[in-house]
Amino acid sequence: MSQFISDFVYSLSSIIASGGYWILSIVVILEGLPIAGFVFPGHILIIFAGFLAKLGVLNLGMVIVVTIIGTILGDIMGFLMGRRYGYVFLQKFGKYVFLKEEHIERTKRLIDNHAGKAIILGKISPVTRSLTPFVVGASGIHIKRFWLFNIIGSIWSTVSVMIGYIFGSSYHIVALYFGKFIMLAVVITVLVVWGYRFVNVRFHIFKKYELFILGLNIISLWALAKTIQDTLSSNSFLANFDIFINLFMAQYVGPSLARLGSLVSILGGLEVMSGLSIIIGLSFLFKKKWRRSAIILMSFISTAIALKVMKVLFMRARPDDALQVLTDPSFPSGHAGLSAMFFLVIVYILAPRIHSWVAREMLIVFSVIAVFLIGLSRIVIGVHWASDVIAGWSLGIFIATGVILLVRYIGAFFVRDR
Repeated sequence: MSQFISDFVYSLSSIIASGGYWILSIVVILEGLPIAGFVFPGHILIIFAGFLAKLGVLNLGMVIVVTIIGTILGDIMGFLMGRRYGYVFLQKFGKYVFLKEEHIERTKRLIDNHAGKAIILGKISPVTRSLTPFVVGASGIHIKRFWLFNIIGSIWSTVSVMIGYIFGSSYHIVALYFGKFIMLAVVITVLVVWGYRFVNVRFHIFKKYELFILGLNIISLWALAKTIQDTLSSNSFLANFDIFINLFMAQYVGPSLARLGSLVSILGGLEVMSGLSIIIGLSFLFKKKWRRSAIILMSFISTAIALKVMKVLFMRARPDDALQVLTDPSFPSGHAGLSAMFFLVIVYILAPRIHSWVAREMLIVFSVIAVFLIGLSRIVIGVHWASDVIAGWSLGIFIATGVILLVRYIGAFFVRDR
């Protein structure tokens, strides 16, 4: 298994190394454009590229060169668009990315009073970063003057690369103590939180309760990373916990409890969860509730694929004393993953639309109990280790919450809230 993981990581690194510079250059250029720049988080990608450079996936010199050239080209394209189309372009299309008039006016005032400082300092703020070159072009400033300050302002990209590079140095040191999967979770957490803030600062599209969704996403990611790390270790807390739970179930689970566990397991099986997800998703699609349909269908498809990939990746054997004979790998539990995904999405879709707080709380409590019992049933009948179930729950919650935030972000550009 370790050799398979090494080959997988090497292949993934090769793919990123071969196409990473192109992706980086395109996103950095797009960030300099007035409308596209509000959608593409180029700053986050630049910092991440510096992190990959420290890990040896990308070359530091090439990353710096690509980001500087991309920043200059993107800004000059934004400047020329401003010269060509003027403020009318922003007033006409800015509404599609929630660009407020106050942002435009603030940038105009900065440029009118301090053009040079505005061009340089405008690269720091996520609100004005993609707006400044366009407004400068629309204001009639000569291109020779813009070139000078634009080149000076491109230094911010090098600073951002070095921030990621320095973080990569810390990653190597800390990973020796906490493990690479935990540190990978730290990196993803930083990117997710930064991306959430990036989107909310620019568009203000997330509601207050979606901050709870973000919290669930991060907690489930950390639980998944910890479970994977302990699963790869022969002497860890979860490894010993798996053996303890397995021996406990073998000693105390009788025929009646085993039959009950088998029944609950069937109700939370692939066929039931898949059927319900597809039927509910298509029914929402038929009613033209595309956002709800996208959330449940994308969550189901993504979770199913992730479960299959992880099973093949880890190839963990099932317990020897299982009451059912199953030949596919054990880690993670598909029942736990799909049930956690399904009931979380159902609660997210239905709970805000239930006016009675009693009915709403009953739905939440029922969903939590259902997910717990389905996972527990797989341990009762001995077909999964306890860590398999924990990993399945974590994976299902992580993917479902990620899809919810993603669909909310994409939907803001196509569907107006009622």
